[in-house]
Amino acid sequence: MKKTERDNWIINIENAYEAACLQAGQAVADSVLQRYDAHGLYDLSSCYYGEVFGDLELIANDN
Repeated sequence: MKKTERDNWIINIENAYEAACLQAGQAVADSVLQRYDAHGLYDLSSCYYGEVFGDLELIANDN
């Protein structure tokens, strides 16, 4: 994965995380990362970026 692609994923995940926090709370958003054995983006494997983003988006858009 190129640096620019990685940077874009991180920005998108951060935005989705913030939206999920607003919608469902930080504990719920944190639980998404924990399912992938990560405590934050710094230790999330890049192979999970798409899945984590999708999960956070689902939470953020759950009405």
